[in-house]
Amino acid sequence: MPRVLLITFCYPPTEVIGAVRPAALAKYLPRFGWDAVVLTPRVRQPRLDSRIIETDYRDVISGWKARLGLDHKRSVHEQLRLPISSKPGAGFLHSRALEIGKYVVSYPDATKGWTPFAVQAIQAIREQGQKIDAIITTSPPISTHLIGNQAKSILCCPWIADLRDLWTQNFASSNRLLNRLQAGLEKRTLRAADALVTVSAPWAARLREKYSSQTVATITNGFDPDDFADIPKRLTEKFTITYAGRLYQGGRNPKVLFEVLRDLLDENMVSPKDTRVRFYGEVEPWLSALVQQYRLEEVVELCGLVTRHESLQRQAESQVLLLLGWADPRETGQHSGKLFEYFGAARPILAIGGGRGVLTEALEETHAGVHALAKEQVRDFLITAYGEFKAQGCVSYKGKESAIDRYTHLRMAREFADVLNAVAHRPQPSEMAAKASL
Repeated sequence: MPRVLLITFCYPPTEVIGAVRPAALAKYLPRFGWDAVVLTPRVRQPRLDSRIIETDYRDVISGWKARLGLDHKRSVHEQLRLPISSKPGAGFLHSRALEIGKYVVSYPDATKGWTPFAVQAIQAIREQGQKIDAIITTSPPISTHLIGNQAKSILCCPWIADLRDLWTQNFASSNRLLNRLQAGLEKRTLRAADALVTVSAPWAARLREKYSSQTVATITNGFDPDDFADIPKRLTEKFTITYAGRLYQGGRNPKVLFEVLRDLLDENMVSPKDTRVRFYGEVEPWLSALVQQYRLEEVVELCGLVTRHESLQRQAESQVLLLLGWADPRETGQHSGKLFEYFGAARPILAIGGGRGVLTEALEETHAGVHALAKEQVRDFLITAYGEFKAQGCVSYKGKESAIDRYTHLRMAREFADVLNAVAHRPQPSEMAAKASL
């Protein structure tokens, strides 16, 4: 079986959304004729899989904090007692200065301290005579592609660069001006790749404009039904709306939901006694202020960080799942990785924010929920869902299973295998089956 070297900064047991896609590829690619060897930084928890190559890692930000006599585990704001803005998207001058300083010392990204250790491990693979037939790098962080560029030269095999987020064409970036400085580095790096992969058609179109001579494939994210196999299906007794994930300093903002809820509470259309909105993830200061602004302390719960397994449990038990689109309406190509996790939870989805795009289309295709593009649509959805909850004790789920099945990790791995076979000049699965029948 041919072997692919999967280079990823995030990998289980690390519980971040960036670890989900590479873990799924390692699990399912063998079903399509490709064995995966994973190269990733070492973590505290032991990894017992022999297919995982772990390396050391040097945190450049922690190193700079140590040089300045600061505790690497605590933020600079906290240690210098600097105020943090309570408004999403806003920031004090000192916060912006610190952000620029962080960018300068960590260029091209904060994980660059992994690069020399990863390259050393790749050189060891070659010296030991281990056969690698192809390489996949997945970002963010972008340092994985810098490593992949070197890996292609060292191992002399084709390389696929997978961009779960775009590099310098990303409207969601908080450093748009500074990221433009990386345009040259991106082009020098990615033009060496044998194929580029990204997660949506609009993003693939942007890549084709920039890399017109290269193969660009769209492979959306997905979910693993196995993750939900042992999770109880019992729903909450309250009308519970759950959000799980990051808010990106207001890039994803529930303000419209709060406005509508406040109106419905004031009109006695919903009751605070049986209504809950739960946020799981890092609690940003502005969110607490927003809850207070709309007097929703009795309704909104800021639950903080939990394990991924608990997050999946809370999603599966919810009456409604909240998805927040990116605030910039130009960003039509971002699904949010949580969309696919929500598909696995099989609960109705209410998406709010952003403009019409791939998120809207995925919900319309699967009937798993609605993308409310206006305040009135949010209000109509909540009135209908709450009424259904009061009448029958739950909000019904109308997801179309045949459509949702197209977003599984198994499908994602099959499409990656197709790209691997193309760049490695191997027969596609259908061709292999035809030859075997002769």
